[in-house]
Amino acid sequence: MMPPRIGVFGKGRLAAAIAAEVGDALAWQAGRGDVPPSPVDVAIDASVAEAVEAHLAWALETGTDLVIGATGWSLPDLEARVDGRIGVLAASNFSLTVALMARLATVMGRFAALDPARAPYLVEHHHRLKADAPSGTAKTLAAALLAGCPRKTEWTLGTPAPHQLSVGVVRAGAEFGTHTVGLDAPAEVLELTHTARSRAPFAQGALVAARWLRGRRGVFTMDHLAADLLDPLFAFGGRP
Repeated sequence: MMPPRIGVFGKGRLAAAIAAEVGDALAWQAGRGDVPPSPVDVAIDASVAEAVEAHLAWALETGTDLVIGATGWSLPDLEARVDGRIGVLAASNFSLTVALMARLATVMGRFAALDPARAPYLVEHHHRLKADAPSGTAKTLAAALLAGCPRKTEWTLGTPAPHQLSVGVVRAGAEFGTHTVGLDAPAEVLELTHTARSRAPFAQGALVAARWLRGRRGVFTMDHLAADLLDPLFAFGGRP
């Protein structure tokens, strides 16, 4: 199969990184309000929240699969709008390593659930100009932890109640993004940390997502992609 022709919505730093990663397969890069000049197999939306609805409408009208990586948007009726007409993959973070971390966070949550003395927590650090707090990635990891630890039913930024997962947020300096999932027990602490050194992992993951999405129908997340690409890693088949 020929590599898909890809269009990128957005002119910001993430969009530029994605466009560079796509390379010769890039058909166009459209700024806000620009009309895409040609058909593509898959479009990647790395623009702003306010533009996502218009880009989705364009994708539905043209029959173009769409990867959405903008932050802060919300379309509660997304599945109803798509209705199996195209493929849409929406993600807060395209890093495959973060997708793996989310799976490991669920395992850590299950381990915490075995002993009430094991307290799960999450801390994230981004640069001072990042608007959302906590980040979309932190929310994804918090949901993964909660999925494994049923005694924790929601997350909170304040002092947690017994049923809440404590989430800490730092906005300082020029940090690309660091996320730590931890378990605090009376005699030991376990932490799993992901630190992004550049936007390259997000751009590379967006391209993987675009290739994976091509030809699929419905609404997907990085969790669906991870089920295909990462779950075989957990099939040890015996002693290591």
